[in-house]
Amino acid sequence: MNALSYYIWGFGIPIGGETVPLVVIALLGTGLFMTLRLGFIQVRRLGHGFAVTSGRYDDPNEPGDVSHFQALTTALSATVGIGNIAGVAIAIHWGGPGALFWVWMTAALGMAVKYSEVTLAQRYRDVTTDHDPRKWEGSVSGGPMYYIERGLGPFFKPLAVFFAGALGLTAFLTGNAVQANTVADTLQTTFGVPPWITGLITSTIVAGVVLGGIRRIGKVTGILAPAMAAIYVAGALWIIVSNISGLLPSFGLIFREAFNPTAGVAGTGVAAILMTLMWGVKRGLFSNEAGKGSAPIAHAAAQTDEPVSEGVVALLEPFIDTLVICTMTGLVIILTG
Repeated sequence: MNALSYYIWGFGIPIGGETVPLVVIALLGTGLFMTLRLGFIQVRRLGHGFAVTSGRYDDPNEPGDVSHFQALTTALSATVGIGNIAGVAIAIHWGGPGALFWVWMTAALGMAVKYSEVTLAQRYRDVTTDHDPRKWEGSVSGGPMYYIERGLGPFFKPLAVFFAGALGLTAFLTGNAVQANTVADTLQTTFGVPPWITGLITSTIVAGVVLGGIRRIGKVTGILAPAMAAIYVAGALWIIVSNISGLLPSFGLIFREAFNPTAGVAGTGVAAILMTLMWGVKRGLFSNEAGKGSAPIAHAAAQTDEPVSEGVVALLEPFIDTLVICTMTGLVIILTG
């Protein structure tokens, strides 16, 4: 993992004594381009995204395997978690409170990226004519590997294959290993439970869901993802309300430290600002996964024949995951010291 991290984050453009990785420039640059090209779609269509997610436009006769809401919660179930808690804490530890501002900026641009990649996944997905409800794998296949080949042409098939392999590797590492390790480590440290027991139990539970196919995944995440998000936000709000007198000063600190970082940040001047920016961007990208390519696979299964209708649902993910939940974590850390 250290080797992979070096090759992904180690190459970039040196600015002010710090290196800005090319992957950050690519992702944020794409987000900025999409935002401008689509006329700030994340602002104009945010309300419509909530309306579509609510089920107002659901039609069970349209092709797909899960509802708009279930597709959203399936994608959110992969993003709401470690990145919202430990990720934000790490960003503030190394980049100072100002890092939270750059987490917000990453989310804002990420909303346009999510809209674009999910709309493409819907546009170029593969829908079978076999509507057997007992077919565990569902009737739809889609994702970046489909729209790379079908949208750009057969010449780009090697890129599609490379993406599929890379995302498979990612699913094992950041998609499962980090979470499983955190659960096992916490239970061992707190309750003395051996890691192999935790691994056996969690993998059995997950298998019971995953082997049921996309429909079962959608049903489980439709309950689990909103519940865990609501419990976490409620707990954070309790702490914030208990320290309400420091709320406005905390926001002032976040904005001030974003452009003039001091505490917890190495270096001075441009180097300090870049350090704060980098930690905010890296943790923001890890949290909302905009541009990663995993969310389009989940959203491709949504029941709709209008690609854009699922795109506006997808742009809610960075909003919920990062602008809401990560902000809760950041405020709790800053308010309580």
